[in-house]
Amino acid sequence: MSLNGILASALTALQTNSAALRVVSNNVANLNTEGYARRTVQQEVLNVGGQIAGVDIADVHRVVDKFLIQEVLSSNSAAAQFSAKSGVFSQIDAIIGQPGDGTALTSQLDNISAALGQASLSPGSSASRLGVLNSYQSFARTVSTLSSSLSGLQAQVDQQIASSIGTANGLIKQIHSLNEQIQTATAAGDDSTGLLDQRDMAVKQLSQFMNVRTSERMNGQLVISTADGTNLVGDTYAELSYAAGGGGNYGPIGLQTINPATGDQVGPAQNLDPRLESGQLKGLIDMRDQTLAGFQQELGNFARQAALSFNAQNNANAAFPPPASLSGRDTGLLSGDALNFTGKTTVAVADASGNLVSRIDVDFDAGTLSVDGGAATSFGGNVGGFVSALNAALGSNAIASFTDGKLSIAANGSNGIVVQDDATTPSKRGGVGFSQFFGLNDLFQSAAPSVLSTGLSAADAGGFAAGGTMSFVLKGPNGEIGKQASVTLTAGMTVGDVVNALNTSFGGAASFGLGGDGSLKMTPSAGNAGYQLNVTSDSTTRGTTGMSFTQLFGLGVQQLSAQAQGFSVAPEIAGAPQRLAFALPSLSATSVAGDAIVGSGDSRGLLALQNLANAQQSFGAVGTLGAQTTSLGGYAAGLYQDIATQGQTADSNATQQNARLTEAQSRQSQVSGVNLDEELSNMMIYQQAYAAGARILQTVQQMYDTLLQVS
Repeated sequence: MSLNGILASALTALQTNSAALRVVSNNVANLNTEGYARRTVQQEVLNVGGQIAGVDIADVHRVVDKFLIQEVLSSNSAAAQFSAKSGVFSQIDAIIGQPGDGTALTSQLDNISAALGQASLSPGSSASRLGVLNSYQSFARTVSTLSSSLSGLQAQVDQQIASSIGTANGLIKQIHSLNEQIQTATAAGDDSTGLLDQRDMAVKQLSQFMNVRTSERMNGQLVISTADGTNLVGDTYAELSYAAGGGGNYGPIGLQTINPATGDQVGPAQNLDPRLESGQLKGLIDMRDQTLAGFQQELGNFARQAALSFNAQNNANAAFPPPASLSGRDTGLLSGDALNFTGKTTVAVADASGNLVSRIDVDFDAGTLSVDGGAATSFGGNVGGFVSALNAALGSNAIASFTDGKLSIAANGSNGIVVQDDATTPSKRGGVGFSQFFGLNDLFQSAAPSVLSTGLSAADAGGFAAGGTMSFVLKGPNGEIGKQASVTLTAGMTVGDVVNALNTSFGGAASFGLGGDGSLKMTPSAGNAGYQLNVTSDSTTRGTTGMSFTQLFGLGVQQLSAQAQGFSVAPEIAGAPQRLAFALPSLSATSVAGDAIVGSGDSRGLLALQNLANAQQSFGAVGTLGAQTTSLGGYAAGLYQDIATQGQTADSNATQQNARLTEAQSRQSQVSGVNLDEELSNMMIYQQAYAAGARILQTVQQMYDTLLQVS
């Protein structure tokens, strides 16, 4: 080899090892930089024209393990999913309290029983009545506050979802931009560009929001998709969209493909929700749509059964002195509706001492009523005809009216009203007694009617204004849209016509059936098992009642949750403790004017209310609680246990997935991370190689000097 060849080799050694030292220096400088993958230098023999001409850098290799990268992404998504759920559960725990807390539902029920027990010693005492009223109001506030707090938390989670969508969109666009820059750098031969680290960090951040799959192209671009292959980043990129919802009605996350060159949309938008398998978005959506919605439904189920049981007994009871008037709830009924009551009931007017003034015995089966045991007279077969006949029978003693779906009976002078069902054949409409059906002496009320047995039949007139529209979404547990449907009502439709229109609109995805008691049940098809009905809008109105179709029949998951919303003691009772019904009326076919029908010291009704705490109730399956027969306290305890169990599961999963993420990152760091000992060793090797090259250069210089001296 010539001296020039030796000189060239020495220079390549200096250049190559100088570049290698810069790589080592860069590795050490990024020792604590998150997402940095160390670089290694791969050297090769420099060959020119078949002759060895020194050394060169073949490649600066970025050390990564594709399997570990995907494992980090997967575990990062899973950890974010359960961490999000665990975080929401910690807020739920703060809201709901513990079963032993004084504010817990179980404690509130115990307080009612204790107050009633104390009042039984002196039912006429104002202090006793005030104590019972306070326990009722405290219980009602607890139910209502829990409902509003859960709704508020649900709205908060929904806002987190909307915020996360904005962040995810930013990351998707950033990754697409980095892809283009990396493609340019790769084409220029720069395989070690720091843009790769930036892109990996952006992908990892994106995986925190949703599960992603990655594949690398020869040109350096990274293709990112969801688990089912839906493209997020490639030649195009996805743009996510979401409008925050409310009231338990939340739409899906839209995914629209965008042409980066023009900004135009490509193809139809897709629903992202069912494509989410993990990630923060999955955790938040599950908490919003399943967990929190399920707890609200369980609470609504509890509130409805509490209202039904307490209201049934309170309507069977009577206050002393008898109240001057009984004003009912909005039943959604119209004057022209068929009466559809069976059995017998008595409406009586009593004086302030609880003595009978006059009684009207009503026989719904016979369609007649009689005044003070006199001759029976017929009344019409509809609600309006009955109320008119009742008003006439009351004469100068009282007035009965029916307006906007509400029945009211008011006594004249200082008298009061007492209602009592027949002991043998009590009145029933849809299985509910006369006084309770109209809510004449209800104890509790809420944003939704607790009585859903309307007593309406398919042949009954619908009574809904023409043009009203109902819109529905049949939604699966993972956000799948089983069916979107709407029904617009026309003039003259019967109740059966509306039900048929619902079935037609859903096209077999779900079926609607009207029960013999006038309740409406939705059953999803076998292919949509587990799907729930969401009412997105309802502009229907029944007559002048203001009651919509879905409110009347309690249709949609929102209506069950609404059973706990605004749960309160009826205002007539809340403002007058003397209206508390502690007695049982003593009316019979032989009762005459002057007979005592309500006594001041009667505590039979009070004891019946107290017994409700341990009475067995039938609860339908909602949320994760199955159908069961238990007491109100037992169901409340089950609700707390359900929350505790799900919270513990979320915490456990979060701990496991975070441990998995830590292990994956540790293994990735072992492969891709910077090791100071290794870098020090490499530095010494490259320094020595550099020094050897310099020594060769020095030797060549000496040889040149010698040759020049010889010449």
